[in-house]
Amino acid sequence: MRRCVIATVLLAAFVCCHAGMSLAGDTHELVQQVPGGLINWTGLFVEARGFGTTPPAKSNTATGWETALRLAERDAYTGLVKAFKQLRLSGHWRVKDIVDKNDQMLAKIERLMQSAAVSDIIYSSDGTVEVVRRMPLPGALSQLILPEYIVQLEMKNLGGRLSAELDNEAFTGLVIDARGVNLEPSMCFEVYDETGREVYGPAYVSREFVVQKGMCSYFTDMAAVEESRRAGPRPLVVKALKAQPPAGTQLVISNTDASRLRSTVDHLFFLRRCRVIVVGHPFQEKNEAGP
Repeated sequence: MRRCVIATVLLAAFVCCHAGMSLAGDTHELVQQVPGGLINWTGLFVEARGFGTTPPAKSNTATGWETALRLAERDAYTGLVKAFKQLRLSGHWRVKDIVDKNDQMLAKIERLMQSAAVSDIIYSSDGTVEVVRRMPLPGALSQLILPEYIVQLEMKNLGGRLSAELDNEAFTGLVIDARGVNLEPSMCFEVYDETGREVYGPAYVSREFVVQKGMCSYFTDMAAVEESRRAGPRPLVVKALKAQPPAGTQLVISNTDASRLRSTVDHLFFLRRCRVIVVGHPFQEKNEAGP
């Protein structure tokens, strides 16, 4: 299959061909540029690009292009691992803080990263091959890195309500408007009221849902929230008053909004199913606004 692709490129006089090569996400996506690549907090994936060049002695040959492609794939893999180490797990920890002290964990992550899909390839007339590789966070990767204190919770303790039944209640999910605060997205985060009482966090979620889709979805505009089905048709929308140190992963909402959430009969049900959305400013806007 690769030889067919390479032959096509050669016949096309080395015209640069690609689709969707940009590493930036859609306008509503919260994308964080990190060393090695990027973390897309909306799509929940890590992405990196790599480069390879045909050997001088084998330029303009199928073997040379195959060599360049392998080098580019390997370079992108290296970038993926580097970018993933920057993933924030909580306000206190990034992945690198764990793998720097745990070689076995690093080896497991590296094995998983080897399965990362190639999402785009560019063959250039100067003999360069550019590759984009993407690794989803949900699934095996989340199961591996999520803290053990995020456990499986029994839904039957909440009455075994079905999703369709939940959609008939007053609120079907939670949307936190965190635009205007210095939000730092993370795999695990907490929401508190003004008195410091927890409203949402790892203790409220069931591990199976976190592994499948994360504790929340991150967006950068409310229009995207309306298009998303994550929080259901009638979410409770609240405003974040501030983001707590040390890293800005902990959000604070008003006591009034916290009471509205707690007064909802099925709030524990939709929180355990991670029917939560956080809306924040794009990273470039945050950087322009301040440190």
